Amino acid sequence: MRLIFARVGIAFLRVLVLIAVSVAQEGLSLAQWPPEPPLTNEDVVKLCKLGLGDEVVIAKINQAIQINFRLDTDSLIRLKEQGVSKAVIEAMLKRAALSSQGPPGQSGSASSTATSDEGVWLQTSQGTFQVKSVLGDLSTTYAAVTYLLFLDFPGLRADLRITDRKPALIIRMHKSPRGRVFLVKCERDEDDGVRSVKVGKAGLFGMKSWNSPDKDWTVDYEINESQPGVWQIVPKADLTPGEYGLLFRGGFAGVLGPTQAELFDFGID
Repeated sequence: MRLIFARVGIAFLRVLVLIAVSVAQEGLSLAQWPPEPPLTNEDVVKLCKLGLGDEVVIAKINQAIQINFRLDTDSLIRLKEQGVSKAVIEAMLKRAALSSQGPPGQSGSASSTATSDEGVWLQTSQGTFQVKSVLGDLSTTYAAVTYLLFLDFPGLRADLRITDRKPALIIRMHKSPRGRVFLVKCERDEDDGVRSVKVGKAGLFGMKSWNSPDKDWTVDYEINESQPGVWQIVPKADLTPGEYGLLFRGGFAGVLGPTQAELFDFGID
């Protein structure tokens, strides 16, 4: 593909890109292609350096399904230094402002970037949303000669709802979450109005550590550090409808009480 682009003139290339953008805006289905990754600052810089012209780059920004722009002051300065025009930067800011409103009917805090502050974000085909956390407490249920241990979180449903079956969870924090974060599926307790996660049991022979949820209540995932201080978690298999969350041992900041836990919760409809 690079050889083809090297042989065509810039004017002809502009025409090709404008046609492609026009077709996308007419609503032709591209479902047979893999989902396009979020548009980033680096992508915008590359497009500008190709000499495509502001109108083409702005069209690309406006029709991008997802964006992951860094728009803090230092990033804006770097964009300008790398040759991105004022018009294109303004288009990036406007697109980010639209994304921050979130799609109609969506709960949660939408964000134009998943890497601006410490926290957890949910990246879906509908956009990138900051995930809020709820605190849970340890509870017990008696079963025969055994006490079952649960972490209970308030409410039967998470506020943040999505339809994607395999979303990506983005964690930004100074220390690695490896070994102390679990992707869990919660069980709704209609009687008590809580969502519960089983974390152990206690009986005649002592108590199992409740620092880790039972395996049947966890979801296998892959984790990688996409950049320093930013980790991406992706479920290995599609998730079924229900209540989910990222459970942190000791809380996100590691300062919770001995019987508490923090859940960054979301639901799949």
